[in-house]
Order: sequence, then C-alpha cells, then structure tokens
Amino acid sequence: MWQATDSAVWQGRDDSRESPEALRVFQTVQQHSAWPTTLGKGDIALIGFASDTGVQRNQGRIGAAEAPPVLRRALANMAHHPAAFALHDAGDFVYADSQLEQGQQALAAAVCQIQQAGARTLVLGGGHETAFAHGQGLFDAHPNQHISIINFDPHLDLRRAPHATSGTPFAQLAALAQSQGRAFDYTCIGASRAANTAALLHDAAALGVDIVWDTEVHWANAAALAEKLQQKCAAADAVYLTIDLDVLPAAQMPAVSAPAALGIPLDLLLYLIRPILHSGKTLAADAVEYSPPYDREQQGARSAARLLWQIWQDWR
Repeated sequence: MWQATDSAVWQGRDDSRESPEALRVFQTVQQHSAWPTTLGKGDIALIGFASDTGVQRNQGRIGAAEAPPVLRRALANMAHHPAAFALHDAGDFVYADSQLEQGQQALAAAVCQIQQAGARTLVLGGGHETAFAHGQGLFDAHPNQHISIINFDPHLDLRRAPHATSGTPFAQLAALAQSQGRAFDYTCIGASRAANTAALLHDAAALGVDIVWDTEVHWANAAALAEKLQQKCAAADAVYLTIDLDVLPAAQMPAVSAPAALGIPLDLLLYLIRPILHSGKTLAADAVEYSPPYDREQQGARSAARLLWQIWQDWR
C-alpha cells in the first residue's frame, strides 16, 4: 500500500528571518499528498520501502521497517544548498509481513514509472530486500541499457533461498538479468570474508562479481579505488548505487541487524561514492538496513542522513 508522508515529519529549525538563503531541507523538499505523476528530468523521487520481512526471513534483527520516517526527520534539519536536482518526497510503500513480494512488485512498478519519466530514484529501506525491487524497476525502465550495480556492503547478498530475503537481492537480480538476456554487472565494495561463506564466494565467482574486500578499503588505497569506480561508471550506460548501512563501522552505525566489526568509515565512504554520483550515469540510489530500535542517541540516523544529504548534493 502506498501512503503519503506525514507532513509533520518535515520539521526543523527556521533561520529564514536571517536571510532568504538560510534554509534547511524541510523548507525546500517538495511534498506530495498523492502519488507524483509530473516528475521528470531534474527531479529526484525520495521513496520509502517500509519492510523488514526480508531481514526476518534472513534470521536478522527486525526494525528496518520503521526507518523511512526516522531518516526523513534526521535529514529535515540539514542545511539546504543548491543542488543539481530537486528533491521530491514520493511517500512510502508499506506492506504486511506476508506481502513482501507484492510490495516488491509495487515498488518496482513505481520506480519504473519514475525512471521512464526521466527522474531519478532515491529509496530509503527497509531491509536490503529493497534492492531487488529497486533494481527490477531500473531494469524494466531501461531494457536496452548496460546497468552496473555498485553495492557497498559487507555481505554479497547472493544467498539461495526459496523466497525473497534481505540476503537474496543480487541473486534475484542475476536471475532476472539472465531471463532478460542482459549482462549482470555487479561490484561489491567492502565485502567481508568473515561474513560470507565459501559457498557464497563460489557463487560470486560463477557470476563474475567484482569484489573489493573490506581490508582493501582504506585511505592509502582510496585514490585507486575511486579511479576504479570511475572506470566502472564510464563502461556502463547506467549505474545503480546501493548502500547497506551495515558497511559503516559499528561505532558509526550501531542501528543495523548486523553491525560491522571493521567497515568503511563514513568520510571514506563519502569520498568513494563521489565519482559514482559525478559520473552522470547514476540513475538510482538507496540506503538500506537502518533499524531505529537499535540506535543510540540517533547516532545511526545522523550518519545515515549525512550520507543521504551527500548523495543528493553530489548527484549529477
């Protein structure tokens, strides 16, 4: 079920008396009381997917279904600066636990519609099951394009399961790509050997997944990694950037199902996503797995909101 965002979510400090330019995100985001049908080039649709059924099915800690409004509140009070794209709040998709697949198909259809109109999509999870729906919508909207998936995540999320979970989205997208006769171009940055079994590594090798291990992601190697990502984008027609927030160290992101013992620090993550967002190829992005019940003094929400704000600012 789609529902509009409660306008009370978008609140913050009002400094507009100081200057017409003293604005914050809550004062500039464009809210919609009905599903937006007029978005086009120059617009970003911010969409929530309030689901953690996939996390539960993957034996994780639930809570990510509560994330979209909490992340909006954390983003609301950040300073507004001119950006290449206008930010539109396109509401949330909310489904009961037994309706995950129905919800995924609804989100995929919505993403496809927005993408075909020329706008871009920024999705707030929810668990990483969000990625199958987001990716499917992108595939459907651009059937003849080579789409590169770049995932920042300790987990490859290539699990085999009889139904969708937060651990299966890229296995599902690989199967979808094969059924559509298109290449499956998947890069996982920050993957942890400690968090992925030998079976998953075998499947990744069979699919040609490009893996950059968490032990390789550090400032001494940052320039080379940024160049690698720039080349990835240049070789693609379109890019889908997906960020599992458990890629951040547990100290910066405690509020996830599986906090990272190592992870990629937020400042380095912001540096690495910049060439992706500046490529002109990125049509879709999401941030998933934030789980408010496990947050500490909104530390995780603040980290996630800073990331979302930077995605919006850097997107070209």
